[in-house]
Amino acid sequence: MSKRSGCFLLLGQDHWSKSQYIQKVKQEVLTSAQDIMNYYEAQEKDVQVDKLKDVIETLPFFAEYKLVYLKDTGYFKPGRKEESEKFEALINDLPEYIVLLVDEREADKRSKLYKTMKSNHEVIEFDYPGEDVVVKMLQDKSKEDQIIVEQSTLYYLVRNMPEDVEYILGEWQKLISYVEDGKITRQAIDNVCVFSLETRVFELVKKIAAGKSDEALQIYSRMLQSKESPIGILVLIARQFRVMYQVKYLKAKGQDMKQIAAQTKMPYFAVKEMLDQVSQYSFSGLETLIEASLETDRMLKTGKMEAGQCVELLIMRALTQR
Repeated sequence: MSKRSGCFLLLGQDHWSKSQYIQKVKQEVLTSAQDIMNYYEAQEKDVQVDKLKDVIETLPFFAEYKLVYLKDTGYFKPGRKEESEKFEALINDLPEYIVLLVDEREADKRSKLYKTMKSNHEVIEFDYPGEDVVVKMLQDKSKEDQIIVEQSTLYYLVRNMPEDVEYILGEWQKLISYVEDGKITRQAIDNVCVFSLETRVFELVKKIAAGKSDEALQIYSRMLQSKESPIGILVLIARQFRVMYQVKYLKAKGQDMKQIAAQTKMPYFAVKEMLDQVSQYSFSGLETLIEASLETDRMLKTGKMEAGQCVELLIMRALTQR
């Protein structure tokens, strides 16, 4: 930021990166103990334009800048038209001493306020930084925490986690508390960490494609034991079959792995693994599995069979479809 005044809309799902940015701004703007007088924060329904106007028009107290932080105003979504218009007028006439951070979970990018923010101010997106960046971060932390861990093991950890840095760092702390010899292994990760449902379904379908029926059913059984919804599992299995069909089609059209990754928005390593999976199926076989997923969904909705059994039947059918 480097001490620039103005209005900044903070978007994106990576809460850790966003939090790091906010802390950095606070450190740059609020440089002394008395600067608490130059900081104002409001969230959700407490964000009122009339009160903001008074705060903003009050000069900084023995300082160059004043920092205002707003969270989840709701102004960038339908429903608060009058307040949104008043807020738009406010940000278009900000004093030079104001640094205004507007932290939103989401924003309607078709709205007039968002377009004004995009044109006249600054919109910053905080997205997941990617596995290489997160692995490097964990390598640095392993040195700080005096933990021994191989790079390949860190990639294994990151690839099995949701794309959420805060979540990954939480699992890292659990691992540090668990290992007694100061060494993190894949086995320790399997014992301690909670993998994302998407990752577990990906692994389930990989076992199905490899014809490993016992391992596939064990994965499904563990998901049920951990109270995962069979309906949620079914949705992800069906999505996986559709993506497999797309990957097989793109491969047949002559696209390489990088092109397929870009088209499907999948990590490169996942495309590589999926290409191995789809080689076990014909197009007609994948079409049959997609239709079987739809039929399973219909059976669930009509209550013809218990949900867990429905999905297990689909897994068994997928194993015989290879």
